[in-house]
Amino acid sequence: MTLYSHSRVKTFEQCPLQYKFKYVDEIPEPVENIETFLGKRVHEVLEQLYRGLSPDAAPALKDLLTAYRTGWDAHWRAEIRIVQRDPPESYFSYGARCIENLYHVRAPFNQDTTLYLEQYLEFPLGDAGTHTMRGYADRISIRRDGVYEIHDYKTSRRALTQRDADADRQLSLYEIGFRNLHPEAKEIELVWHFLGPRVTVRSRRTPEQLSRIQWDTQTLITHIESETDFPAKKSALCDWCTYREMCPAWS
Repeated sequence: MTLYSHSRVKTFEQCPLQYKFKYVDEIPEPVENIETFLGKRVHEVLEQLYRGLSPDAAPALKDLLTAYRTGWDAHWRAEIRIVQRDPPESYFSYGARCIENLYHVRAPFNQDTTLYLEQYLEFPLGDAGTHTMRGYADRISIRRDGVYEIHDYKTSRRALTQRDADADRQLSLYEIGFRNLHPEAKEIELVWHFLGPRVTVRSRRTPEQLSRIQWDTQTLITHIESETDFPAKKSALCDWCTYREMCPAWS
């Protein structure tokens, strides 16, 4: 059975041909964009931060920034693509600022207790379970008042509006997966940390909204599986597409 994810179905929505290259033809992405590279390095450090927490202390910010520099240098390759043509060091500095912002906003990190980091979630969609979803939640925690939180760390330079967060599919699916894992969980809050602009957005889902998300996602997957054409869809996102050089729309 094919395992689907939010990123997989989102790729189809953005460009069916990109979906075909990546998931049907299974062509490895020829290059990595600097935004993806930066996001990985920042997430590694935030995972280190929360794994290093103790009742008495948190890892020092300077040690986290040192780890960030070490990870950046160890994984950097000249082939990493920079669409905006800003120097790599400017992206490095932005990532460091993301880490600093999270650290200063959350220190001393006593708002909740971390239950899971980079938690893998795999779950059926709907009662029939005709499709299976998977994903990785950045962090799942529980507050003193018993409310669970599903956290997502974003290095994008713009934050979601409240309206967009209330309609977001990704964390809605994570909530469905977490409820399968913890059916006793009563209250769950979805939390986006936009690290660059230093904005936190929160949202909750009703049972009816979660049912609708499942239905809409199942419908989209059924459409994907019936697709035979996979046309290219040109948009502003094409500049960041790692398959652009082989795309007939840009040949």
